[in-house]
Amino acid sequence: MIRKIFLLTLIFICSSTIFAQNTIEETTLEELEITSKKKKKIKKHKISGKPAFNSISQGEFIVTSVNQLPEGKVKSVSFYFNTAFVDFVDVLSGYQFNVDYIDVELGLLVYEMDKDDQLGNLISDCEIKFIVPHHHKGAFKVDISDIDLPDENFFIGFKVLSQTNKDESNIYLRLFESDSHVSYSEIWMKDFSNPEIESKKLISNFAHLKMTFEIEQ
Repeated sequence: MIRKIFLLTLIFICSSTIFAQNTIEETTLEELEITSKKKKKIKKHKISGKPAFNSISQGEFIVTSVNQLPEGKVKSVSFYFNTAFVDFVDVLSGYQFNVDYIDVELGLLVYEMDKDDQLGNLISDCEIKFIVPHHHKGAFKVDISDIDLPDENFFIGFKVLSQTNKDESNIYLRLFESDSHVSYSEIWMKDFSNPEIESKKLISNFAHLKMTFEIEQ
């Protein structure tokens, strides 16, 4: 009789242990499942203002300051090209802008920001390249998730890598005017004493790149 009671007790203890383990395992699995359902959100941060437009040619670049982005991982930036407004103005002016869109290859530029809003060290020098097709109009998204951007202010923009046609506007940029941002451009400028000679000069640009950042939070 004692042997039977001992055996039943042993079976009960073993069953309780197995049941407890199963309960713990099930609870753990439920917790993992709940955790996996949590998704990160994407926040869009737009930089824009009073509209402006300008063209850009081979070898030229433009970068615009970015100030205090929201916290999170920056996934992409969208630039804006060849908007319909430029086409409309070109027609009204009797085609004085000489617009002739072609496929244009651009290289992404990222600079640190030094004191007094000056260009600092070059972080990304055209490692990311992208082509804006001649028929494209509006936002053009570029994946920049692999770039280690500064935690604070920096400059971002692009350089024209492919050939463009002399005395034509082959790509137009959507810009904006604002005193809250700083932009720099390296452009070809003619020598006033000798119009046949052109040289590239770094200037403070009158307007800035319209951009939209996507940030994972």
